[in-house]
Amino acid sequence: MSTHSERTRAAVRCENCDAILVAEIERDGSVRPLGTSVDCVCGDGTFTRIE
Repeated sequence: MSTHSERTRAAVRCENCDAILVAEIERDGSVRPLGTSVDCVCGDGTFTRIE
């Protein structure tokens, strides 16, 4: 089971539609957008973390 300490929150940009979302970044690097489905609102799901 994952705990909050194993995740960080960050702004991410969808590589397909350029939408900016807040997401949880898992320890393994996987991205889970908050407030939407597992993928972006456009249905893609490939994200780049905004530094």
